[in-house]
Amino acid sequence: MAKSKGIPFSRIFEVAGAMKMAQDRSESSVKVEVLVGAGAPADEISAMKRCFVPETARAHVLVWDLSSRAEMAPDADTDLAVVLVGTQPKEAAQIALACVRRKCGCIFVVPSALEAPQELPRELEDTVDIVAAAGEEAILSKLALALAAQEERILLAAAFPFCRKAVASALVRQSALANMGVGAISLIPGSDLPIMLAEQERLALDLMGVYGKKPGPEAAADLAGVFGAGFAYRAIARTLAGAVPGIGWALKASVAYGGTVLSAWAVETHLAGDMPEIWSNIQEFVSALAGAQGGEAAPERQEQEQPRIVPLAQATLPEAPKDEGDGYITLS
Repeated sequence: MAKSKGIPFSRIFEVAGAMKMAQDRSESSVKVEVLVGAGAPADEISAMKRCFVPETARAHVLVWDLSSRAEMAPDADTDLAVVLVGTQPKEAAQIALACVRRKCGCIFVVPSALEAPQELPRELEDTVDIVAAAGEEAILSKLALALAAQEERILLAAAFPFCRKAVASALVRQSALANMGVGAISLIPGSDLPIMLAEQERLALDLMGVYGKKPGPEAAADLAGVFGAGFAYRAIARTLAGAVPGIGWALKASVAYGGTVLSAWAVETHLAGDMPEIWSNIQEFVSALAGAQGGEAAPERQEQEQPRIVPLAQATLPEAPKDEGDGYITLS
């Protein structure tokens, strides 16, 4: 007798576990140590000031002189050490060894690959990320990719907005590839759906963490949308597979990948606050199309868009923003 498909309780438990992890993560803290070596270029120091300004109260950044901290850094509760190597490769390697012992992430920042420490112990070769770049923008871009590879990348993204896009992209790519594999090798009809849905719900929760959002009532709408979209993707995959026999597995894999990316894009767009702008662009496109087809709608829209002139005496001007500083503190 064939087994009844029933309700995939194991997958429901997985999503519940993911929600618990997301809640715990929202209450966790993250700590970064920036160690500045002698001779570190000015653009590296300036880039650190720009990127490591915490947005959350649970994020902590300490900045040290590399020479004075080489024998004691990082602290036991540090999650990531960023080392501006400068002219002190030996001290940088010493920090990296301590990071390995304490299971802390470590990133070296150097102007070029030629200036990276060349004689690192073998155990450091696969554990230290090297950001080799010159110029603030290039440093920030490569550093964001390095943070996206860290174990605590979700907490880091929540605290430091400059790396959110990179972390979100890494999470989406990983989840989409996982679902693509499920879609390609599924042997029992219908067995792939609960697996894919659980993966997409986990991804949505991770993206909420990336943008510093706690799982709550507002998150329910995103999760429900992802759940409903999953059934739509299955219907599309079945239709395509039935229309093109022989390569159904490839079509299902493609839909699984594309559907995961599309759902993640919708969730991330909502979290980033870009949805109103996108919806406005869609409305403008539809209105323009209707005006072109009807012939009479366009002039009316132009009249509505005429600016309203207000006397300067009656105008309300916004107050100038107060300079609260960048929050960057250097300790010695």
